Amino acid sequence: MLAGGCRGGKGEAPIAPRLRFAPERLDLGHLVQDEDSRGTVVVRNDGAEVLHIVAVDRSRFCAGHVEPAALAPGQSANLVVTCRSDLQGPLREGVDIRSDDPRLPRTTLSIVGEVTPLFAFDLPVIALAMPFGEERSQEVHLVGKLAEQARPRLTGPAAPDSEILPLPAASGHGYRVHCLGRKVGANAGNIVVATGLLRPKEIAIPYACNVRGTLQIEPTNPFFNLKVSGDRAVSITVRSSEPTFEVRSVRVTGGPFAARFAHAEDDHTYRIDVTVLGERIADETRAITGTLLIESNDRTEPRKEVPLFGSGRINKASP
Repeated sequence: MLAGGCRGGKGEAPIAPRLRFAPERLDLGHLVQDEDSRGTVVVRNDGAEVLHIVAVDRSRFCAGHVEPAALAPGQSANLVVTCRSDLQGPLREGVDIRSDDPRLPRTTLSIVGEVTPLFAFDLPVIALAMPFGEERSQEVHLVGKLAEQARPRLTGPAAPDSEILPLPAASGHGYRVHCLGRKVGANAGNIVVATGLLRPKEIAIPYACNVRGTLQIEPTNPFFNLKVSGDRAVSITVRSSEPTFEVRSVRVTGGPFAARFAHAEDDHTYRIDVTVLGERIADETRAITGTLLIESNDRTEPRKEVPLFGSGRINKASP
């Protein structure tokens, strides 16, 4: 069914150019990454005057061309669409057709398809989360038109607290990311593979092993406003799910700060007061940084470093 325009009123014959096209949505099926794919849509003039196709505006990945661009009443032409995508996965594009149809000066042809990669990972990213002391693994496979021709080779080391293991040959090309769960925090890296192909020569996928500890710090990034009057201090709350948790010492390992700690309301919570030592800051200083080291019996992070930051010109005259 031709579509894209409006008919006149009941019993009224169209007296102007009338654009119709079919199908309303062009399905290109499976495309190959970085290769041209073509499809055709029929464009027709259902009006009583000559229809002029002014332009077919290209989208990011698709362009179209109509020949002839002037259609007499009742005449049809082919709109040839060419798409070339450098991204794998679903293709969702649209090209605008501009004409002198007074009721439809601009209309959009929707274009869909599925882009098969030349050679790529079958996942965009790997993100694993686990508590301290537990391990997690996930597999990623190499797919694409050139998968059988590729000779993949790892080109970089694994991130801290993780391993990258090739899959058995029976499983096809691919790797297993193994997170060891021995280091709290986001231990992130990339699987970088030389393909042995002319293109793409190299592919990569990011991964992260997010290991949760039992130690909690609030705030995690203490900030000091140096412009305020009076004491410039921040209180940091430290707690742990360890049943016999205790903070053993706190000290500043860098920056013009001082720190002391005490029990808070319960045995599992401590309060650390960090103050700025204004007398150690030069007049022209606009920002300061430092590090607070917290030592405790927490099994996941017995030595926790907390960054300290302050900004603004300090007022030497303030108490």
